[in-house]
Amino acid sequence: MPKRPTRLIIDTDGGIDDALALILALRSPEVEVVGVSTVSGNVRVEQAAINALRVIELFDHRDIWVAQGLGNPLIRDPIRATSFHGTDGLGDSNLPQPRMRTRKESAIDLIVDQLNKEKDHGLTIVCIGPLTNIAAVLTNSPNISGRIGELLIMGGAFGLSRHGYGNVTPVAEFNIYSDPEAAKIVFESGIRVRAVGLDVTSAPENWLTSAEYSRVKATKNGVSVFATRILANTMQKRHMFELHDPIAVGAVIQPSLYHFIERSVKIETKGEYTTGMTVTERREEADNIWTENPIKICTNLKSQRFKRLFLGHLLKN
Repeated sequence: MPKRPTRLIIDTDGGIDDALALILALRSPEVEVVGVSTVSGNVRVEQAAINALRVIELFDHRDIWVAQGLGNPLIRDPIRATSFHGTDGLGDSNLPQPRMRTRKESAIDLIVDQLNKEKDHGLTIVCIGPLTNIAAVLTNSPNISGRIGELLIMGGAFGLSRHGYGNVTPVAEFNIYSDPEAAKIVFESGIRVRAVGLDVTSAPENWLTSAEYSRVKATKNGVSVFATRILANTMQKRHMFELHDPIAVGAVIQPSLYHFIERSVKIETKGEYTTGMTVTERREEADNIWTENPIKICTNLKSQRFKRLFLGHLLKN
């Protein structure tokens, strides 16, 4: 009997790699996207919703709901990544406005409703932006946590590889740094969490190269044309692109490509220089070793096989 696809809600903050991650999920028969929630991060929550709709329209998936979540971090001012992702979040690609519209309800309410409808705790939430929406769900509906099958996040720099350092500060990754209070709530919730952080996504062997981009550019299907357009400015400037969010989504689609280890992690919210740091218990033996609320952290990826998976979904007609 065929395995039932893993049902997903994807929580996105509307950047270039978010769009590529959505494409990967929507083209993968191993998963079924039921909804997309948007959160303040790379761009404003409203722009993130527009960008999600643009991707969903590529596949004419009118059965997938898109809804806006919280427009600001829990207690902090928002930070943006428009200097990298462009003012529109998609590389200043000037794409047409989507015809589809977001749901009127809050994404927070829709996530709770969707979790309550699911049978056998089969819903996975994939967070490829700050954790603000999920923290709000857990705070507003504390009994709902048991209905989350898994929380898969792109976030953190755990110091478990030579690439496990920050991309906003020396120790903090963007999604965690954007709303560390939200991350603290999530990491301390006891939910089953798998985290794919910069330890893996920043490794050069996992970057999209110029040669690979040229293959995408030479392919003239609707998805590859869209991907080419949103990547164009970045590839022209940097000649590579870090596939943070697609790599995280890939951990749900093809988990056999990934290696995870279990560690306890604390989120720093008060540090003078370390706010947003994912402080990871790396000691093997200590009298005061942390053991509470461990999460699974990705430490390695079969890079060539992931690249084949990712590029295959961009190139196929």
